[in-house]
Amino acid sequence: MNKKDVILEQFLLCHRKNGWFVSFQSAVNGLTPEQALWKNTDSENSIWEIISHLVFWNERYLNYYKDVENPKMDGTNDSTFGYLNDLEWTDLVRRFNGVMASWYESIQQSDESRLNQTRQGAGGTWSETLTNITLHNAYHIGQIVTIRKMQGSWSKEKGVS
Repeated sequence: MNKKDVILEQFLLCHRKNGWFVSFQSAVNGLTPEQALWKNTDSENSIWEIISHLVFWNERYLNYYKDVENPKMDGTNDSTFGYLNDLEWTDLVRRFNGVMASWYESIQQSDESRLNQTRQGAGGTWSETLTNITLHNAYHIGQIVTIRKMQGSWSKEKGVS
C-alpha cells in the first residue's frame, strides 16, 4: 500500500467506512435535528456546531489542495463552529458528505508526487497535512459519538460500546 492509498483509506474511514472507530455516516445515522442541536452545557459544542466546523476546515483545505482561492477568514477557529448554523440539518450532513467525496476524488485523481509537495503558505507536505485533516475529522467524529452517548441517542450496536 503506497502513501496515496493510505491517505485515501483514512478519508474513507472518516467518511463512510467503519474501522477501529465509526465513520461520520454511522455517527450521524438516525440523528434528528433536535439531537444535533443538543448541548449538555453552554460551554460545549453541539453535534451541529462540530459538523459546521468540520465543513469549514475541510472545504478550506480542499480549496488549498485544488489551488482555489479561499475567501478571507472572518473570525477565529471558535467562530467556525457557528459557520453553517443557518442550514437545514439534512443540508449540513449533505454538505459534509459532499466535501468528503470531493476530497476522495481529488486525492484519487492526483499524482502521488502531489503528496510530497510542500503546501504553499505553510510548512509540511501535503501528505502530512492530509493525515492531520483525517486525524482532526476522527477526533470530532469521536466527540459526536460521545455527545450521542450523553444524550442517550447512541446504541452500542452501531459500533462503539
